[in-house]
Amino acid sequence: MATKFGLTWWGERWIAALEALGRTYANRLPRGRTYARNGSVAELIVTPGRVTARVAGRRPTPYRVSLQIPVFTDAQWTAATHALAGQLRHAAALLDGRMPEDIDETLDAVGLSLFPGPRELTTTCSCPDIANPCKHVAAVHYTLAQTFDVDPFLLSTLRGRDRKALLAALRAARTGQAAQKTDETTAADSGRAISTFTAQSLFTSPSDFAAILVHPAEPSDPAAALRRLGAPPGLDSLTELENAVHHAATRAWRIAQDRQDDPLLEMLHERGSATTTELATALGTSATAVRLALRPLIADGLVHRTGHARSTRYHA
Repeated sequence: MATKFGLTWWGERWIAALEALGRTYANRLPRGRTYARNGSVAELIVTPGRVTARVAGRRPTPYRVSLQIPVFTDAQWTAATHALAGQLRHAAALLDGRMPEDIDETLDAVGLSLFPGPRELTTTCSCPDIANPCKHVAAVHYTLAQTFDVDPFLLSTLRGRDRKALLAALRAARTGQAAQKTDETTAADSGRAISTFTAQSLFTSPSDFAAILVHPAEPSDPAAALRRLGAPPGLDSLTELENAVHHAATRAWRIAQDRQDDPLLEMLHERGSATTTELATALGTSATAVRLALRPLIADGLVHRTGHARSTRYHA
């Protein structure tokens, strides 16, 4: 089976940059892939702004290949980390060792990209071929895409920040930004008071929830992302928050397992709201049995009630 290059989206994106660079020399790209598949690339090293490697060719001594790309300045990295920290899903993915697919859209907002632009990438090779990129440079590009597949943080290393530095900056930016947002919100007195929300309004949607296909799976470690992100501003320890996350995940999984075919819940979904008498009549049971069945649904947050005494109505 032929070796594949760019198994991840970021690996594919790097190869796309190579192919855009090498349209004029399209005949050399397949030969570069062949060199990469044959294991001709060795001693590949990624450092800030530079990739070096040796590529075995027809001559006894391997050719020296070098790729150069500008590193971000300190100011650019500050803008980048604050932009990424502003997206919680980006911070969580990066701290989990993954590269978010829309990371470049976020960085584009501050005028940056991890991937080389049209005139950013400079390549050299010690071979006599006057074309650039030559097949040896192409081979390094393809091998580099494989390397990025394994470690996406080499992309940030190439731009001047290795994994450790990037994650430390993300944590610092996330904490600082969260604190700043809190101050700004308080000063502006904007937003909506929590007392104006109702349980029913939080679970409304213009679309049909039943049309959404879900495949729930029990989480092995629900607090993993929380630990990677670190304690939020104003909280010294994650213990209580971790316990709350574990409790919520356990309850959610129990609900997903046990409540999918509950006739009482299905009836409430159909009606929108009903009294215990109406539910008892519809289900052919007693009002007392309905009240007992409603208790765990209310405790799990699946049902809420309005009104008082005989006017009490239940909503799902």
